Amino acid sequence: MYQLTPRMEQHFRNYLADYHKLFDGGRCQGWELEELVVKAIKSDTSANHLPRWQEAGHDDEADITIDHKGTSSGIQIKSGQITNNRQMGKILTLSGHRLGRFKHDLKAISDYLNQRNADIISVPYRKQEDNQGRQHIYQICYVPVTLLTGIKAQNWQKKGAHFTTTNQHGVEFNLMPSMSWQIWWKIPLSAISLGKEFTNGNFI
Repeated sequence: MYQLTPRMEQHFRNYLADYHKLFDGGRCQGWELEELVVKAIKSDTSANHLPRWQEAGHDDEADITIDHKGTSSGIQIKSGQITNNRQMGKILTLSGHRLGRFKHDLKAISDYLNQRNADIISVPYRKQEDNQGRQHIYQICYVPVTLLTGIKAQNWQKKGAHFTTTNQHGVEFNLMPSMSWQIWWKIPLSAISLGKEFTNGNFI
């Protein structure tokens, strides 16, 4: 899958540090992360990666498309949260698009999710208060879209107010009818490429 170069990652860390010099209340939001990632990609001129991004776009497939050496890579930018799960261990939780347009058709929803082709760059966040003050802590996670496919319509199970299933990679899918059938993923950290945590532009 597409990954930022080390120089891009360093610029991205610095951009987040600059962001929190202005905004100290909480995390950088998803739509802001998109713009910072685009700026970071453009910052490494030696890589010659050409990002295409439409501000406030609503493309289901990709937030950003990168052209490089004749190939085109689609990526989605998501914030996400890392937590401990009793059954799954450490997981990354991500939210996806609302799928109410499929009229509750679990087969159509499954086909749509299995056919997606954009990888995900996730930037989970946590806030820490200590004797140094408030620390805004991020890390970069790379989630290949192949981890989020391979589900079967007949395997969805009703669980309380939502539907759930798990694929061959151990990723848990949750459909939330009360949230316009939004899809949520719980992804084992062991299945993804996980960067070091950082704050103020530096690794912890």
